[in-house]
Amino acid sequence: MKRLLHVFFSFLLIISTVLFCTNNSIEVDAKTFDDISSKSYVVIDNSGNILIEKNSSDKREVASICKLMTTLITLENIENGNISLDDKFMVSVHASEAEGSQAFLDAGSEYSIRDLLKSVIVASANDSAIVLAEGIAGTEEEFVNIMNNRAKELSMENTLYSNATGLEGEKQYSTALDTAILLNEVSKYDLYKDDCQIWMDKLIHPSGRETELVNTNRLIKYYNYCQTGKTGFTDPAGYCLSSTALKNDLKLTCVVLGCNSSADRFTESVELYNYCYANFVNEKIINKEDNIDNKINVYNGNENKVSIHAKYDYSYTQNKNNRKEVSVKYELPKTIKAPIKIGDEVGNILVIVEGEIVKQIPIVASQEVNRQTYGDIVHKVIDKFDIF
Repeated sequence: MKRLLHVFFSFLLIISTVLFCTNNSIEVDAKTFDDISSKSYVVIDNSGNILIEKNSSDKREVASICKLMTTLITLENIENGNISLDDKFMVSVHASEAEGSQAFLDAGSEYSIRDLLKSVIVASANDSAIVLAEGIAGTEEEFVNIMNNRAKELSMENTLYSNATGLEGEKQYSTALDTAILLNEVSKYDLYKDDCQIWMDKLIHPSGRETELVNTNRLIKYYNYCQTGKTGFTDPAGYCLSSTALKNDLKLTCVVLGCNSSADRFTESVELYNYCYANFVNEKIINKEDNIDNKINVYNGNENKVSIHAKYDYSYTQNKNNRKEVSVKYELPKTIKAPIKIGDEVGNILVIVEGEIVKQIPIVASQEVNRQTYGDIVHKVIDKFDIF
């Protein structure tokens, strides 16, 4: 019966999507931001600058959006080599009995982490999320501790998790701003971005049975600039959506929480995107590919100076109608001691907007400088005095 209901609701989702969107675009009503139903929203750029917001630090339940943290921890464990996509986790009875959206996993069967992760990212499968949590931490409760610790590390100060799924339970909450920070972090992973682009897929169970996976984020199909996203809904949370978009080299993260309907969370997100793309522009301030002119003197090295560059790129988002003065300041020592390895941090670039420091970017060595040998000293003397 559960499987028949899943097929039925998947059909309804597809039909409602078709009715909701026409001509591969979302029709957005012209209305002021005060009129949108979202109780809390925020749009930030790739550097975390807030472009527009309303109640973005209010604590609210975010439902399945909390599975972004489950996904992030899984991806980080894969990146660190603790687990691999080919590893398999066994489905517990607890996981198989999860309510809400599911992949309908068979209790006692083993599924690859690749399949579990895909079903969480694409179809928001609660049972798969619990299997990942139990497989990584032993129990869902212990995984929740990892989730809350990771939230603190990301400076998500107004977030508390009580389970790996977002299903109603003990006290749990987050904010629009914390959610945007989290989605920005998850979106750094290519695997996540790739899976977010899947509209429909199938999960093949060990028995050969198939479950259809339908993406819950309509923006992926009907908003051309959307890259990633995660939906959420419970009665206390309302209809929620976190998403990212890229247009004109400006990557934005948008979160709307507590919308009145499923349609509202999509149309209101697009309205916020449209406003920001019309009013803001991305300006590259720091290019990591450029060598910095100020070379640093090296003490006791086989080279007298070391070439340097910024550790990473940095862009600042400007309001087209209210541009601010942006400048940079280099903090560099007069001399550093050899040996120096490529990538060693040797100073900082301060990005200053109208007198306020908004970003500190490490400066790193572009070349290796070893300690000088006796032969190096001889060569320097010869070069200095032009003996030969």
